[in-house]
Amino acid sequence: MGLSKMEKKYLKDKVLTTIYPYIKDKEVLDIGCIEHDLERKDKERIWVHDFLRQNAKHVVGIDILKKDIETLKKQGYDVYCQNAETFKLNKKFDVIFAGELIEHLSNPGLFLEKCKLHLKKDGFLILTTPNAFTLSRILEEIIFFTNDPTVNPEHTLWYSPTVIKELLRRYDININKIYFVDYPNIKPKVTTRIISLICDIFGNKFRETMIIIAK
Repeated sequence: MGLSKMEKKYLKDKVLTTIYPYIKDKEVLDIGCIEHDLERKDKERIWVHDFLRQNAKHVVGIDILKKDIETLKKQGYDVYCQNAETFKLNKKFDVIFAGELIEHLSNPGLFLEKCKLHLKKDGFLILTTPNAFTLSRILEEIIFFTNDPTVNPEHTLWYSPTVIKELLRRYDININKIYFVDYPNIKPKVTTRIISLICDIFGNKFRETMIIIAK
């Protein structure tokens, strides 16, 4: 039996294929489940929350976007309007996933404290965040002679492997592994594909996205 169109799309998304073994048939909390807004769902990127729902045992989602949360509730999603730095659910999870979130927070320490309270003893915390030192940013700095490469204006922090490791260490969270993958656009630009090919030669550590597996 062949793969469905959606399954083929999933296979192209290295974030999803990387986290799959960790979330399969598990109780998962998805923090920041809306991913900016529902209108762009499945337009720029595959919606991770749907992927989690299809492959985990059960998924709970939280986000601060009240209107979108209410919309999802009406559609049968198990979601709640809560803040990533103050959330309380009275439940522990096998896996807590926070995709492209930690770089947006005002206080990542509060977020990590809440994650620890909601994570089972042998559970995994999975974070994805932009890699501070990617090939695309290095080239932008050289070509345009700038120390301020393009970034989402809502970001408050940059993370390198050393910095994220130290942050988690301060909250007694240990990193098991860091993966480096391309940013998961459904239809990458030509320049993005070229940079990905160059990374194939010079090493994954220069790719756009870090996936941190910790516990």
